[in-house]
Amino acid sequence: MNDFFSSPSVPGNDDIISRLQAISNAFVAITSELDLDVVLQKIADTAREVGKAHYAAMGVVDENGKITSFITSGITKEQRELLGEPPQGHGLLGLLITEGQPLRVPNIAEHPRSCGFPPNHPPMTSLLGVPVSVQGRVTGDLYLTDKIGSVAFTPEDEWWLTIFARQAAIAIENAHLYKKARIAQQRSQTMAELTSQLNQSSQPEELFQHITRAACTLLELPAAALYLLNQSGSRFDFEAEVGLRNLSQHSLDNALPIHGSAAGEVLEKGLPVIIEDKAELEIMGFIQLENGEQPRSMLMVPIRRGTLVKGVIAVYGSRPRRFSAEEETILQAFADQAALALEKARLYQQKEEFLSMTAHDLRAPLTAIKMSAGLLEVSLPSDLPAPLKQLVSNIGRNSERLNTMLEDLLDFSRLEQGRVVLKLERLELTEALSSAVSALAPLFEEKNQQIELKHTGGKFWVLADRNRLEQALVNLLTNANKYTPESGRVETAYMHEPGWVTVEITDSGPGIPKEEQNLIFNRYYRRSVHDQSRLTTGSGLGLPIARSLVELHKGQLWVESEPGQGSTFKLRLPIAE
Repeated sequence: MNDFFSSPSVPGNDDIISRLQAISNAFVAITSELDLDVVLQKIADTAREVGKAHYAAMGVVDENGKITSFITSGITKEQRELLGEPPQGHGLLGLLITEGQPLRVPNIAEHPRSCGFPPNHPPMTSLLGVPVSVQGRVTGDLYLTDKIGSVAFTPEDEWWLTIFARQAAIAIENAHLYKKARIAQQRSQTMAELTSQLNQSSQPEELFQHITRAACTLLELPAAALYLLNQSGSRFDFEAEVGLRNLSQHSLDNALPIHGSAAGEVLEKGLPVIIEDKAELEIMGFIQLENGEQPRSMLMVPIRRGTLVKGVIAVYGSRPRRFSAEEETILQAFADQAALALEKARLYQQKEEFLSMTAHDLRAPLTAIKMSAGLLEVSLPSDLPAPLKQLVSNIGRNSERLNTMLEDLLDFSRLEQGRVVLKLERLELTEALSSAVSALAPLFEEKNQQIELKHTGGKFWVLADRNRLEQALVNLLTNANKYTPESGRVETAYMHEPGWVTVEITDSGPGIPKEEQNLIFNRYYRRSVHDQSRLTTGSGLGLPIARSLVELHKGQLWVESEPGQGSTFKLRLPIAE
């Protein structure tokens, strides 16, 4: 029969009605709350008050009988902190848990199962404890010590505390289920957000830090580390950490050997390694938390590429911890996502290295072609047929286009790798824009386009790298020239607000649909709204490079457009003090 319906002997006490009323009120109070810690504290406080005891405590145990939560009543927060770790359940509390029966002791020190008290523990004499059970399984213990006004607790005290413990079990189970559902929901949401962040990272160093920070966030632990198997497969190299001390990247002192380490065990078995207490810390190696202490627990999961282990993610706790199956599963699922992100970053790096190397290798022959075409053009005889002159001109023009595309590839690679360093100076913005317009005058004349610079009469000083800012402006003006039809019009204007100045470049082109207005700043993206003719070819990197350069200047670049009504690109920069 369910233990809720098995009745203890009912006392014939006149005080029974008042106590039952108190229990009823307490049950309403604890079941109306879903936060587990608050429920446990209310149970302990109510038991101490109704039981007329100096002290009370409520412990929660896991499926292995280990105390995981321990809430006290009757002592201050400072006194509780001095007691240190929760009791291990070896003495009278262990008897409550294993036997599953009420326990009344007149003098704790005289009981044969007593283990004494830890340092800083207040002196206690009498004890009344009852198990907290759900469907016959002990899930906790509730006990009172030092009854006020009496030497020991009575059978009547045991009766009502047993009744109250049964009601408390229902409230605790509800709070447990609510907490479990809430944690599962939060972790699922966090997992989705973190996975999205991983997929946005393409640089290995940045990705390594994302992975370690995300692992800490998922399991709410203070520290994490990432190790990857080196190319020879002889050791795991440290790559990134959060919350750890005295670890430096690519140091052999921080590498984990294959044999005798937790990472080696993960490699051998392909399964997570769990360390729940410091007694097993030898397999972790010497690692310190930021406060200088060693971790007390660890969960390490493999990073796999296919069936092969290529690295490990380890999370560390500052106290002993029993990791649940759900925690192991979610960290492993995250590690699988991290493996995909790392593989994507590796392929991306290989592609970027190939493009960069190819661009550099093409530079020398391209320079030779440009010089030869230029020398040939100035050396042509005056009576050379026009078609032959046109062929030489085509060589020079197309070699220049190819050179621009190569420069774009190299610039974008440098920007993505963070290798562009600005040489900042105070610069007058209208002058920089005028310089960019002058440099592109032949392009606008070739298409019979009008370009108008609308000046406000004022000067706007910004802190900028002249060459890089003019490069961004040239890219925007080239884009306007490219998409504005023959005999079209391009206008520039300025908008000033406190602390900022905005350059507006407006074309009379086909416009850009709203769903494409952010995509055009992605590398290699080609707009679908224009005719892919000779006049609209390019590398697809001009706008991404312009935005990256503007953001390096702590500014913003965006577009406002309507299909059929042209586009306005807005470049916003902070005004120099």
